[in-house]
Amino acid sequence: MPSEATNYFYTIIVMGTIAFMVTGAFDTQAAGIQRTSERLELNSMLQAVAAEATELASLTEATGATTKVSMRLPVVIGRSYFWIRLRSDSSGGWVEGGFGEPWTGEPEYTVEIPGIVSADGTYKGGYGTLSLNCTDQGAGPVLSLGRWKDG
Repeated sequence: MPSEATNYFYTIIVMGTIAFMVTGAFDTQAAGIQRTSERLELNSMLQAVAAEATELASLTEATGATTKVSMRLPVVIGRSYFWIRLRSDSSGGWVEGGFGEPWTGEPEYTVEIPGIVSADGTYKGGYGTLSLNCTDQGAGPVLSLGRWKDG
């Protein structure tokens, strides 16, 4: 009889270990799926900002008017804070973004803005509304990204 009790005990231990391993595998898989969806959402937001920037630059170039648009973005993506930054060089401008701090993090994605534009500014997720301004300063459109301020 003692032999059967020992076998039951070992069976329960093995079943518990297997249950922990299966649960860990599912947790890892779920975290990977969540991270992938967060990255896709960030890329989608960068595409939207680049589209708005292209539209503002075209409008400013055609009319010479100063244009401004605000975009409501989520506070966080999943459980992660994000950032969006406008950059440019002599060949053109682009929108880049990532997770974490914008001043220390490398961009996860970069989306080009067509045409020759000068672009600058950073928006950090978590507060406020994204503001995108475009002015014509003679050498072409100048895009500025920041947080919306009343007035």
